[in-house]
Amino acid sequence: WYFNDAKQRLAAWDRMIRVGITGSYGKTSAKMILGTILAQRFDTKVTPHSYNTPLGVARVIREQMTGREEVFVAEMGARHRGDIAEMCELVAPQYGLLMSVGPQHLETFGSLDNVARTKYELVEALPSDGWAFFPSDNAVCLELYRRTRGNRILFGIDGHGEPLYMTARDIRVTAEGSRFTLVDGEGNAIECATRLLGRHNIINILGCAAVARKLGLTMNEIAAGIRLAEPVEHRLQLLNTGGSVTVIDDAFNSSPDGAKAALEVLSAFEGRRIVVTPGLVELGEAEERENEAFGRNMVA
Repeated sequence: WYFNDAKQRLAAWDRMIRVGITGSYGKTSAKMILGTILAQRFDTKVTPHSYNTPLGVARVIREQMTGREEVFVAEMGARHRGDIAEMCELVAPQYGLLMSVGPQHLETFGSLDNVARTKYELVEALPSDGWAFFPSDNAVCLELYRRTRGNRILFGIDGHGEPLYMTARDIRVTAEGSRFTLVDGEGNAIECATRLLGRHNIINILGCAAVARKLGLTMNEIAAGIRLAEPVEHRLQLLNTGGSVTVIDDAFNSSPDGAKAALEVLSAFEGRRIVVTPGLVELGEAEERENEAFGRNMVA
């Protein structure tokens, strides 16, 4: 009843732009970045925290939205085949942003191919005039982009021979954040700065910038939103301890690719470095292998 009620409410707000975001990792961070960028022009509602299940998103629609919002950005999580399709039935997105496909939740998915098929449910649910956005720096996503016949957009740092709608040049990554030149497909460029840590967050930003550009934002508006983007709680969040110890809180969740990205961020910091982790879970038969690789990466 709650699902159907939320679905009917959202369908009645037919002028509202609806964006779905999914991925094995990066979707929560991307959702918050996109919300900050789009807020430079639109009245934007983003599902809070990690609300990414049908009933969680339905609750947001029923309890937190009035119908006056211009853009709705919904994060879509999944543990089984069909989960993203169910989310799309609720939200009916016109724009779909796929952030990544990787070996996460293999305990329930069974294989990386099943993960890819499930994430691609977002693209399959888009209307004929909808747009799908793919990162070129993820091999599986690049392959999904190449097989897509509908409206599609590629973003990333290396296009692997494909034209990029949004990319970054002159990247400078430090322990305080990053600076780079944002360049769109027409060659328009602007200098950007962000407090978000890590090269992987630049890819998250590029996906959000691509969606924003497609929705008509100027490069100046996009750069302003990038500058205002805040780290998401428990995701490579710098904590001020008031002393000589720097704490990077990345405790929310992790995948093999996310763990690798976190170690890359940690390598930018000087001094003694300590990793506190319960290890990687829900990886099925790959769990032991991936945790061994995680440990080897720590000391590399």
